Amino acid sequence: MQRNLANSKLRFDLRSYAQVGSTQDLVESAARAGAEEGLVVFADEQLAGRGRSGQTWTAPAGSSLMFSILLRPPSVSAVTTLGLVAGLALVEGLARAGGPTGLLKWPNDCLCSDRKLAGVLAESHRGADGRFEVVVGIGCNVSWRGRELPSGLADIGTACDLEGKPVDRTALAEAVLDRLAVRYREWAAGGFTALKVEWLGRAAWIGEEVIAWRPEGMARGRLAGVSDRGELLLDAPGGRLAIAAGEMTRSGAPQLRRA
Repeated sequence: MQRNLANSKLRFDLRSYAQVGSTQDLVESAARAGAEEGLVVFADEQLAGRGRSGQTWTAPAGSSLMFSILLRPPSVSAVTTLGLVAGLALVEGLARAGGPTGLLKWPNDCLCSDRKLAGVLAESHRGADGRFEVVVGIGCNVSWRGRELPSGLADIGTACDLEGKPVDRTALAEAVLDRLAVRYREWAAGGFTALKVEWLGRAAWIGEEVIAWRPEGMARGRLAGVSDRGELLLDAPGGRLAIAAGEMTRSGAPQLRRA
């Protein structure tokens, strides 16, 4: 894989493990030790994988593509949108690898058939040397057919093979990383504004009635899109809302806020 990514817009340092606690934790630890941008840690199985807001990422061994990558963006002004950028790279990589068509659900999920196919977690820190760093984790369900899944997961999740689009995990990893390198450089040069049209072209539920959970409480309205700052734009009865942080689901749809 390293050879196939040699001409990428990022220099990757690829490391792979059979079993880890969390790829996020390993990359964060390596960053504190001075690792360079482009470090990527893969795991066949995670024992303590995590998602946003303290949620977990549950996946049987060998079933999923799971990795975290270290980025050191040149500016911290728009770093909150890096998760959206990674999501865009993910659905593009899925398409390139022959996987199912994924739709982006703000802020960090990739859906297929209205079920969760993949997720993104972006965590930012200020390093000991003062440099700003972002660890982006990506998990994508690849091979679930014939596997025993945790209780309740099959009700809200899906996988590439279950959608009739089986993919090779290595090929998918290469495709996602290559697209992430391209989109990351575009984001660094022009911010999320440069990618917003592309992101919206792959967004789920635009124009539909949705429910958003935010720190101020629940809001209901028609999904209008996202702002240049990555905020969810909701046309509510009282006017347009810009929601910087929270979760969202389609009105009347099953909950997709776990696993």
